[in-house]
Amino acid sequence: MEDALERDINETLYDYPISRRDRVKTGGIISHLNRVAQATGADILWSALQSIPLGIIVVDLKGDFLVFNQAAERMLGVGAAKMHPSDWAAAYGCCLPDKVTPYPTDRLPLLRAMRGETVTDEPMYIKNPQRQPGLWISVSGHTLRDEDGAISGGMVVFQDISEQRLAEEGLDAVSQQMWALMENQQAGILIESDERRILQANQVFCDLFDIAAPPADLIGLDCSAYAGQFAGQLVDPEGFLRRIEQLLREGTPAVDHELLFADGRTFQRDYIPIIVSGESRVHLWQYRDITERKSAQTRMSTYRRLCSALEQTADSVLITDCNGIIDYVNPGFETTTGYKSDEAVGKTPAILKSGQHDQEFYRELWMEISAGRPFRCTVRNRKKTGELYWAQQTITPIREAGGEITHYVSVLKDITDLLEKKEKEAKLHLVRVVQQKFYETSASLPGFDIAGAAFPADETGGDYFDFIDMPDGCLGIVVGDVSGHGIGTALVMTETRALVRAFASHCSDVAKILSQVNQLLVPDLDSGQFVTLFICRLDPRTRELTYASAGHNPGFLLDQSGGISRTLGGTGIPLGLYADSWYSSDTVTLSNAGAILLLSTDGLVEAMDPNDSQFGIERLIQHIAYQGHQPARQIIDGLFQAVRTHASNRPQQDDITAVILKTI
Repeated sequence: MEDALERDINETLYDYPISRRDRVKTGGIISHLNRVAQATGADILWSALQSIPLGIIVVDLKGDFLVFNQAAERMLGVGAAKMHPSDWAAAYGCCLPDKVTPYPTDRLPLLRAMRGETVTDEPMYIKNPQRQPGLWISVSGHTLRDEDGAISGGMVVFQDISEQRLAEEGLDAVSQQMWALMENQQAGILIESDERRILQANQVFCDLFDIAAPPADLIGLDCSAYAGQFAGQLVDPEGFLRRIEQLLREGTPAVDHELLFADGRTFQRDYIPIIVSGESRVHLWQYRDITERKSAQTRMSTYRRLCSALEQTADSVLITDCNGIIDYVNPGFETTTGYKSDEAVGKTPAILKSGQHDQEFYRELWMEISAGRPFRCTVRNRKKTGELYWAQQTITPIREAGGEITHYVSVLKDITDLLEKKEKEAKLHLVRVVQQKFYETSASLPGFDIAGAAFPADETGGDYFDFIDMPDGCLGIVVGDVSGHGIGTALVMTETRALVRAFASHCSDVAKILSQVNQLLVPDLDSGQFVTLFICRLDPRTRELTYASAGHNPGFLLDQSGGISRTLGGTGIPLGLYADSWYSSDTVTLSNAGAILLLSTDGLVEAMDPNDSQFGIERLIQHIAYQGHQPARQIIDGLFQAVRTHASNRPQQDDITAVILKTI
């Protein structure tokens, strides 16, 4: 038995994966002991085993300890004791790699060796009472057999790998932080091995390629098979696959390669090879959907450049420990919030609190991230200057290998301008809807063909026209122009229209209507703001047109031959300037058939061509004379097209409004 035991210990030690220095030392001891034992007959192998730096434990089939050297006792914290094998895990603090769960008895390397199994480099965590908080060992097990080959016991050899393990855990924690940061990037990321097996993918990648499975389910799958599926969606599937093979073969980074999809989408792809150890590599692919937005996000060159990329991103990024104390902020945070790094580190994110979120908001936030779930929200924050701003925020917990949350990564994007733009667009749309209803007005009067149209330069305009049923069966015709553009101008136009309609419903004196509207507009308009307005009353019985003009550009009455027979000029200053402004009226008779009256705003004649030449009154009159045989509405549409052609379809600079009245 002792000869077989000595042989097995010798063989196991020589096979054990230790450093060359320890192997030579250990092998030398065994060889020396063998020579001494043969020369002297002295059995000193057991005492000399105490000098070996490896832990060695040998048991017989009953579980009695035959060898339990000092290195084993030092690492386990407890020496050999008479006990049943089922008590070994608890007695020697043997735990699974999670550092908490007791090692299952049937999986202990020593018991497995006693069953005839060979165990190699099994990691085990030991709760050693002499070495807090504990240590890691690597265990190998070997079956002992007698001269006849029957199992006679088992032995384990183990070494302390705590320093190596701690280093690996540190690297793993860094890797998790890096991956959490990558999860916050708006790019799809796929990492594959040299064997084309998927090592990692993020949710954005799955979303981009319509993969229903979660990222975790992709790990270990054949990447080349997935590439073949993706290729079918592309305009050039063969070129896509050839390019992948070329990049993997050459092993050189390639960025900003565009992929065109059959459905019209465009992706941008980066390829980054990363050397892991020696010649071993992993391959990182990054995809961005740039169909709507060509500006790519911060590119990732390598894992080692990820921090540099983080430093360059415009979004605010801060990392806190598990207690919410800020460990790091990037330059984007400094730019957005005004807090320098040394002012933020050591504080909590409470320095950004605006006071506009209740305790329930923060309770829900902490409940989510403490449970290990990402938290996404739109938050109102406060800068160092006191200025409030809106931010789109994502907070991602970072876990260590054991599952414990160690840090939180928060990415904040300032969306104040975006929200303000959306709010402005919503208001403009609402005003536009209201104005469009105004422009739907029409007029029908026996003996006349009347039409009006407005073509705003912006979402909203300051021009308007209106047809009003006045007392005694007359028709009121109004064309107005409010100075400026935007929502404020549109609101003034709406108020002006309402006032004119209110007074015209019970008053036929157009000059008096202007005076009444002016008095009410003066206190409502900003300094320097005004309204030009042309209003007339058409009596279908007498065919008389009585008009008044508050600083509006003149109307033109054309005879049947297309010549100007009458210019309808101003009868007072624009509305809104002085409360005591006075207005007069004038009358013209529309007795001749084929006459045309044009009322318009200044955007019609002042439209510029690329050489800054105005459309002008002469072109205006010529166009109307040439098109005079057409219905009033067609004359207006043709006039607008002529103006746009004159401007070479450059962006419209001013609102264009016109009313055409033809006598029949």
